[in-house]
Amino acid sequence: MSVLLIGESLINKITAPDGSTRLTPGGSMLNVAIGLRRLGRTTRLVTDFGLDANGRILADYAASNGLELWLRADGERTNPTSVSHVSLDASGSASYSFDFTWDIQDKPFSGACKLDLDLLDPESLAFGSAACHLQPGAAKVRNWVEELRENVTVFYDPNVRPALLGDIREARAIVESFAGYADVVKSSDEDIALVYGPNASIEEVAGRWLELGVLLAVVTCGSEGALMYSATGETIHIPARQVDVVNSSGAGDAFFAALIDGLTRISLSGAANRDRLAAISPTNLETLGAYATAAASISVSRPDVNPPTHEELALAYDAYSFSTFAEA
Repeated sequence: MSVLLIGESLINKITAPDGSTRLTPGGSMLNVAIGLRRLGRTTRLVTDFGLDANGRILADYAASNGLELWLRADGERTNPTSVSHVSLDASGSASYSFDFTWDIQDKPFSGACKLDLDLLDPESLAFGSAACHLQPGAAKVRNWVEELRENVTVFYDPNVRPALLGDIREARAIVESFAGYADVVKSSDEDIALVYGPNASIEEVAGRWLELGVLLAVVTCGSEGALMYSATGETIHIPARQVDVVNSSGAGDAFFAALIDGLTRISLSGAANRDRLAAISPTNLETLGAYATAAASISVSRPDVNPPTHEELALAYDAYSFSTFAEA
């Protein structure tokens, strides 16, 4: 199974309380793509970064993880690489600001891209985060999704960035517009509170997405685990696996990667299986949610953004044996 992802790659510039800085690769969809590579999936990321030193860090990071990238032609990439500025205080709390640029090829069916897509033959398409909110690239993300959605399972993670949202009503309209293309929406309780308000009901928001045509809505709730809402009306709570939390950055991305991978391992991904996904059983919901939650628990137990391999997931505890998820 192959996966096409669309979204940002950026550099995290982390400033410690003593003023020292370090640079790390990041970006929601880059993290998800790396997570899928570690789970053994053929993965391609449509992304954007500049021809600068930070861009070379991202290119080297992708190459070292066996991740192939689709970028615009060098002559078009005159923008600098996006940077997330992370300032840590003495307690470890972080504040963020962004220097963000985002643009991609207008549509997927031009020149060599058409040939590459035919060879990749993706079964799943995943997108989300800031790439859906920042122009000119956001409109082009929509073009790609509209062109490809009939032949793939579509996964969407709003993964909103508060510093980039702008008007909250406009952000909500964008989220619901993109959710209308998706078969699976994965979000977090924090994202729902940001977009729909602190008193918003998770169940009502998930129900709204299902009304828009989503077949499976998944909401992560930190240490409380995850909630799975299916088109059949099932609601299942998946408890979080209790671990010592070292770094929660990237946990949602590890969860999302495992969600995409896990749906294939229970033979419910791909356009041909859309009706079967719409009728997903409670047992498969539990299995899928537990698999993704295990990935997040492994991720948070590590000091940096470091998603697990499938072998690590299989060894996490007995529920994640290779007999549970046969190789697809």
